[in-house]
Amino acid sequence: MKKSKKKYIKYFPILGCISTGLIYTAIGVIAMLSLLRLKEGGASKNSLLAYVQDLTGGKIIIWAILLGMLCYIVWRIYESFHDPYHYGKGWKGLARRTGIGLSSLADAFIAYSALIVLLGSANYSEHGTPEQKREMTANMLDYGWGKWLVVGLGVLLTITAAVQLFYGITRGYRERLDIVRFSRRKKATIFFLGFTGYVARGVILGIIGFFFIKSGILSDPGYVVNTDKAFNFIGDHIGKVPFAIVAFGIICYGLFMFALGITYDLDNDPSDPNFSPRKS
Repeated sequence: MKKSKKKYIKYFPILGCISTGLIYTAIGVIAMLSLLRLKEGGASKNSLLAYVQDLTGGKIIIWAILLGMLCYIVWRIYESFHDPYHYGKGWKGLARRTGIGLSSLADAFIAYSALIVLLGSANYSEHGTPEQKREMTANMLDYGWGKWLVVGLGVLLTITAAVQLFYGITRGYRERLDIVRFSRRKKATIFFLGFTGYVARGVILGIIGFFFIKSGILSDPGYVVNTDKAFNFIGDHIGKVPFAIVAFGIICYGLFMFALGITYDLDNDPSDPNFSPRKS
C-alpha cells in the first residue's frame, strides 16, 4: 500500500475500532448492571442506541458511531480483497479472508440499527425487547422462501460465531497490533482482552444464530433473540456465573477494540520487527 494511500485509509479501522469499543463496553456494563439488578435489561445495541438518542447530543453520538461502523465495514471488505496481511490465495488464506468478510456482518447490524434510529423508522425499547428483529423475521416468514432465508441468516451468524471463537483462541488479530515495543505485561493484558472478548462475542453470536435457525425451522418469529435476550438465556438456563463471565468478556472485547484502534498496524509492514509474512 502506498504511503499516500495509507495516510487516507488509516483512519478507517481506527474510527471503526473506537465505535465498536464504545458499543460493546457499554453493552457489557449494562449486562453487569442487569445481573446486579441495578438496571432492567437493555444489554443490546438497539436498546443502547435508543437510550443514547434521548441524551443531550445523542444524535451526534449515534452519527459518529454510524460513521465509525461504516468505515470499519469498508476496511474489513478492503482487507478481504486486498490481503494486506499476506494470507495468500491458498485455501487457508482464502478461508481467513472469508472469515474477515463474515466478521463485518455483526458490524453491519450495528450500522443498520444506528441508521434506523437516526431515520426514526423504528421504536426501539430501552429495556432490551427484540421486537424489531421479530417483526423483521415475521415479514420474511410471510414468503414461502422466507423460512430458509431466516435459517440461512442463523447459519451465517453461527459460522461468524465460530470464526470469532477461532480468532480469539488462535490470536488471529495479532498481525494487526503494532505492539512490538510494548512490555511483556502490556502485551499479556491485550492478549487476555482479545481472547476473553472474542470468545464472549462468539458465544453471544452463537446463541443469536441458534435461535434464528430455530425460528426459521419452526416458522415462529417469537424464538428470535437479541444480545439482551441471549444474556437472559445464559442466566436462566446455564447460570449467573456464566452470565457474569460472558458479560465481563463483552466488556473485555470493547476494551480490546480500543487497544486495537490505538495500535492498529495497517499492513504488517516488513520494516516492522513484528512482521511475519504468511504463506498458504
